[in-house]
Amino acid sequence: MLFCRRSPDNVTVRTIYCAHALNHSLSSLRDQGFHRARTLILAPTKEAARRIVHTFLRLMPEGSTVSHRRRFDRDFGPQPGEADKEKRKGRKPSDYEEWFSCNTSDHFRIGIAFAKKSVKLYSAFAESDLILASPLGLQTIIDEEKEKEADLQYITASTELLIIDQAEMLLMQNWANVQKIVSLLNQRPTKATFASAARIRLGYLAGYGRRYRQTLIFSAVSAAPITLLTGDCENFQGLNFIPPQPHYPGLYPSYLPEAVRVPGIKRNPTNLDTLHPTTKRGRMDGSLTSCPEELKLNLIAFAVSGQALRGVQLYAEDSDVDSHSDDESFGEVKRIKLDVSVEELRKNQLSMVEQISSHDLTYLAERAVPLARMNAFKIRILPRLRRGVDPRVLIYVPDFFDLEEIRLVLTAESLDFCCIHEYTEDAEAERFRTLFADGRIRILLMSERYYFFRRRKIRGAHTFIFYGPPTFPWFVKELLDSGHKSDGGSSEQATAVQMNILYYPPFEAAQVSTITGRIDI
Repeated sequence: MLFCRRSPDNVTVRTIYCAHALNHSLSSLRDQGFHRARTLILAPTKEAARRIVHTFLRLMPEGSTVSHRRRFDRDFGPQPGEADKEKRKGRKPSDYEEWFSCNTSDHFRIGIAFAKKSVKLYSAFAESDLILASPLGLQTIIDEEKEKEADLQYITASTELLIIDQAEMLLMQNWANVQKIVSLLNQRPTKATFASAARIRLGYLAGYGRRYRQTLIFSAVSAAPITLLTGDCENFQGLNFIPPQPHYPGLYPSYLPEAVRVPGIKRNPTNLDTLHPTTKRGRMDGSLTSCPEELKLNLIAFAVSGQALRGVQLYAEDSDVDSHSDDESFGEVKRIKLDVSVEELRKNQLSMVEQISSHDLTYLAERAVPLARMNAFKIRILPRLRRGVDPRVLIYVPDFFDLEEIRLVLTAESLDFCCIHEYTEDAEAERFRTLFADGRIRILLMSERYYFFRRRKIRGAHTFIFYGPPTFPWFVKELLDSGHKSDGGSSEQATAVQMNILYYPPFEAAQVSTITGRIDI
């Protein structure tokens, strides 16, 4: 199951999956696998693991004994210096406080053994019912010497229930560790096992253990790497996917006025009348009253080689085509006139497209999409940056490698800009933010991971360029709020705010729809 509606306030989700894991450990037979440990929970930080363990303890019967409780509170509780962070609690968004509160260490692994009225923490992996670990904590076992292989197979060989909590946080750490761990699950052990072969399920002996493994993934977003992880989950009962909300509260259409028309977006007039009962000109209300009324949103779609026909319209000689129906702001559509009838065109168009594109397989290359995205940036965005027609431009880049490519392009164009990313020193990043807010630097290049880990307000931006759809849609609202509230009554406040989003349809259309609403692909 892939659940993409997790939120910091929804603690019920954690209670439900902990109750499910506890019931799986206590109620079902324990000796039908290669080893005892049948449940694996991946969590991003020690604080997240502490909350999970405390949830297990609350679900145990009253009067249950807990072994090594003090050691656990010492290792997973707040560390020295965390009290200052608690005093500043409330200054950051709730999701940031959940991710980075208390103990943020991402290197841990702990075995837990359950009995009817007792819980043993720090149990040996061979004697544990549940393994609670971070991807990095398990990765260190994989990278260690050969004599540690037994510990790894105790964790992975008999996994019947895999739970991945806060997958969006794991995505920002090192998603490759998660992919490697999931790929190692339910493999037949290479070391001798003490289990009775007569009791082990035949499916496990035949190597089909992953077909019976239940995987629960809880995330706040539906990013492509998280969705692709379900490809390694081969449960014979299929997949249950709970997608994110069509739009996040406060994002659409609260900051997107009715007057703004975006080609490709479907609107629901009933919902608009409900959310904007007192306005017909697109005036913003609610929490974003400080934003300017004029907001121009440009969705810039691009295609890779092999998809060139997405921008080509084939029409017959006797068809009626309006040659002046293009929207100049979104590029022209190339029309090719064919000496055939309408019926012949409809009959043969699919085969014609297949014949033309069958010899061009470069769109399958690994670098095809990044190169096409950069080409779209150079054609649609870079000329305006050269002319300097847009005031104070914030370029938001989700991928670090794309950030480096854009930095090289802007440097080659001799444009005045600053670049901040997750590896930038705090003092230098603060200086760049101040220069940008004061207008002494016109372009600020920022990585998504910097904003994720720092969540500093970027003030003074009037033009927002998203090099790709942001992984976290609510970052758009935060950036717009911090950018406009800073100007107060300055003369630039009347300037129309522009937001440009480069996206690759149809694969990134779902991410864009969480920001703008439903998109007609």
